[in-house]
Amino acid sequence: MSDISRPNILLITTDQQRYDTLGATGNTRIKTPHMDQLAERGVLFKQAYIQNPVCMGSRACMMTGRYPHQHGVTYMDSIIDESPGLPSWELTFMEHLQMAGYRTGATGKPHMMPQKGFNFERLSGGKGFRWTESEGLPIGPGPLGPDYASWLEARHPGGYEMIYEQRRKSEYWPNHTAMPSVLPLEEYSDYWITEQSIEFLNYPGPKPFFLWFSLLNPHAPLDPPSPYDELYPLKDIILPKSRSDNPHLSPKGWPEPWWGDDELRIRRWLSYYYGLVTLADDMIGRVIKVLEERGILDDMLIIMTSDHGDMAGDYNMMEKGNFYEEVTHVPLIIKPPGGRVADNTIDGLVEVSDIAPTILDYAGVPIPSEMQTISLKPLIEGDGKPHEYVFCEFISADRKRKGSCVRTDRYKYIHWENEELCEFYDLQQDPDEQINLYGKSEYLNNIDRHKSLLLDHYLRSQNHYYRDDTPTARELKTWM
Repeated sequence: MSDISRPNILLITTDQQRYDTLGATGNTRIKTPHMDQLAERGVLFKQAYIQNPVCMGSRACMMTGRYPHQHGVTYMDSIIDESPGLPSWELTFMEHLQMAGYRTGATGKPHMMPQKGFNFERLSGGKGFRWTESEGLPIGPGPLGPDYASWLEARHPGGYEMIYEQRRKSEYWPNHTAMPSVLPLEEYSDYWITEQSIEFLNYPGPKPFFLWFSLLNPHAPLDPPSPYDELYPLKDIILPKSRSDNPHLSPKGWPEPWWGDDELRIRRWLSYYYGLVTLADDMIGRVIKVLEERGILDDMLIIMTSDHGDMAGDYNMMEKGNFYEEVTHVPLIIKPPGGRVADNTIDGLVEVSDIAPTILDYAGVPIPSEMQTISLKPLIEGDGKPHEYVFCEFISADRKRKGSCVRTDRYKYIHWENEELCEFYDLQQDPDEQINLYGKSEYLNNIDRHKSLLLDHYLRSQNHYYRDDTPTARELKTWM
């Protein structure tokens, strides 16, 4: 029996997983039994939203409990290593746990620069579908990374290069990066991440531990190993939502269908996306089984979420980097230590950046004043309040597009620097966000209210800076 006042903690993240891909969130087609069981043991947050719609910025928010304009990871450059990293003065929740005596580990893709806050590291930069060479491209080395490469080479000499050789095949891009893996499951990246996680979990140390178990899927390229490439027959795939006769105008516009006239391509893409969701679920199941075998599962804090979603062909759009529900709305499941929950589902608005103060709260570590987000522990125990609104911000890789979003229970306001591109949606009447109401006279009061919320958010966030009594401030004084 562990000490639930200082529980062991597991943070599980998938990469680019939509909210609507779990059985627990209503999907009857995709098999996710282990995520669903985790939701049954804890709390499913039905309205959890990310604070930046690309990988690195979103994860920086998770780590710090702060927003992009506060922690500085405001965009992700096309050359990943030239993206802004966390400044030296930004403390992550992992560092706070270390100072409180926790042993911390990370496997897979935390996606932080520079790496800090971990005693144990087995890391990857992600799958990176743009990389068709492991080395030598202007965008840098293949982000699957040296840890995975060395492990794979020991098992299968030449296996790492086989991944990139496959990506150079003529059918890779026409199929929109959806091809079965050239490697068997036991050599696949998420299998490696799971093996490293089990190694960490089997360490019988006296300290409480924290592990960030960060899977790479279902991010593109969609390369499921057997049997996941055949788990969802193409004929059974339901095609994405199509644009209406009266589409709104968005910064991305409404391009011609990315799969052209070839319906088979989108069916294959979605089949493989679903297959990788189930693969990730199975890897989560393997880790949960280890915790059960060790007898420590019940008293652990376990959090499962994703960094953002994917348009996945809906409305002729792909990938992320926008504020639509398919991208910003993600799964969030929290199983508290001892199973202390008031309800198994929570409908109110929460932010994924709430993870940082929530972890510290359960670990009995004081939540620093610079964290603007809130602990979800009171909400889980039936004595807290959700957010009045959730906030998200985005700067494109080329820095030519900058926007912010505020979403309340009913409405969503998206502010772009070019006012002609601003957007406003009534999500109650128009859940698919197809009718842009910005500028409509009957909505001006509501639009002004949401503009005020956005301005107020930026103004209030100025109060959450690092003060002289924080560990970081004290350390900085010794460096100067």
